[in-house]
Amino acid sequence: MLTENKFSKYLLYAVGEIILVVIGILIALSINNWNDQKKNAESEFIYYSRILDDFELDRQLIDELNIKADYRIDSSKQILLDLDAGTKDKHYLLNQFILATRSDVYEPRNVTFKDLISSGNLKLINDITIKNSLIQYYSELDNKQFQLKQNRDEITKKVFDLVNTSIEIGAIQEFDYVHRLLGPEILKILSQDDWTKDKKSDYYKNFQLALLFNIAMADREKQHLSAINILMERPYQLLVKKCENRK
Repeated sequence: MLTENKFSKYLLYAVGEIILVVIGILIALSINNWNDQKKNAESEFIYYSRILDDFELDRQLIDELNIKADYRIDSSKQILLDLDAGTKDKHYLLNQFILATRSDVYEPRNVTFKDLISSGNLKLINDITIKNSLIQYYSELDNKQFQLKQNRDEITKKVFDLVNTSIEIGAIQEFDYVHRLLGPEILKILSQDDWTKDKKSDYYKNFQLALLFNIAMADREKQHLSAINILMERPYQLLVKKCENRK
């Protein structure tokens, strides 16, 4: 009886020890899981904040590009009026054209989202609505970027075509950079033909067409930028709300 009693007590003690160990392990695992969840939640919020910052900078960049596109449109219209009035010389008109056709490349800040994809951390984004919205936005953004690049390439080609035409008709010396390169002595011996005063000249008409083309391309750029803003609005608002709730 005494032996059986001692064995029973030992068995209960052993079972109790095992239960305590198991409980300890479960508590440790729960703490680790809680710490992991907390770290993941912090990482998730950091990604939300960084993408929101990217969106803010993109919206600012789009505003700046729209202002520059408006400048291109207004400048081109003024050059057309000056060309028609005949009050400005060829040197002025050609150099104003170069300024009016300058456009910047739209480079969105998508490094954060690319990091999410490449690192496999997209799984950290638990808000399915935000996740799907971001995936859709960045997927469609690639297409818009391609369209903007095409737009800019067409303008660049027009500028080169005009410069090449100027070389053919002896007007290359009218560009400011050529003035600085050649100097006044060389410029004096070059052709001084001024087709900008001859409205029947093919070069005159081609110059008008180049300016009209620049206006159309600048307006198309504004349309592409506006489309990007529209695409961005939903994920942007979702991120704003998510970050505000976190605060």
